[in-house]
Amino acid sequence: MARIALIGDLHGSFDALDVAAFNDSDYDLLIFTGDLGSGTARNGVEIARLVSGLRTPTIVMPGNNDAPFLGQIAAEFGHQRGLSAILDLGLSIASKRAQVILCGYRLHRLPLPGLVLSIVTGRPCALGGGEFSFSAEVSRVYGVGTMQESTERLLALVDTVDTDRLLILGHNGPAGLGDQSTDLWGADFLPEAGDWGDPDLAAAVGRAKDRGLDTVVVAGHMHQHTKAGSMRTWRLNRDGVEFINPARVPRIYAGDACELRYHVALDIDGDHVDVREVEWSSD
Repeated sequence: MARIALIGDLHGSFDALDVAAFNDSDYDLLIFTGDLGSGTARNGVEIARLVSGLRTPTIVMPGNNDAPFLGQIAAEFGHQRGLSAILDLGLSIASKRAQVILCGYRLHRLPLPGLVLSIVTGRPCALGGGEFSFSAEVSRVYGVGTMQESTERLLALVDTVDTDRLLILGHNGPAGLGDQSTDLWGADFLPEAGDWGDPDLAAAVGRAKDRGLDTVVVAGHMHQHTKAGSMRTWRLNRDGVEFINPARVPRIYAGDACELRYHVALDIDGDHVDVREVEWSSD
């Protein structure tokens, strides 16, 4: 069985206690949906530095809050990988840091316990609403600058998947899953609500369905607590595709008796997929 932790938009809610807990966990893979910081370069880079201390293989999808500092965050991950390579010489494998991948427009083929998982990573820094956001930043780092180019790139990636099991990762989720404010990627900040999902990611999901791939889609951006104070749907299975939005913001919050931290656990065992919310205390 492969065990994956899905960590939603951080907005600065990640610290050394999280690093220690995930390093002591039995997860095979950690996935972050983005928005590392809360809109400042210093905060985003500091969170990137913390994430670099994880010893479990980690994939980070940049969010819209990361876009203005994308180069600095990428440089920080690269710098920490270089330091790790130097400091880890002569250390045991168990003590070494894992490589953290700042992802986007790539196919990753990961051997995990019990399966080989393909991960297609979608458009970084997606703001939603059907527009290609932060085109200058995304084009400079990833070489993709329009929605048409993004759609074509994602379809091509899905076409190269050679495993039965596929995970598609985005910052914002795909279009077509509802236009109410409490839907997975519905616009809770507009009086008329509406579908705020992305058409390029929806095209990739459609191609995966056409190919008969067992698909899980993970994305954040739209927070579980809506602007009106209601709770957003965070999980949906439609036509055999599992859609998950783990973006509980803030992910560190006060419980009844102690401080709680949040993520979603995804377990894949053959054809069976188990998804559950995890609240845990560092006390």
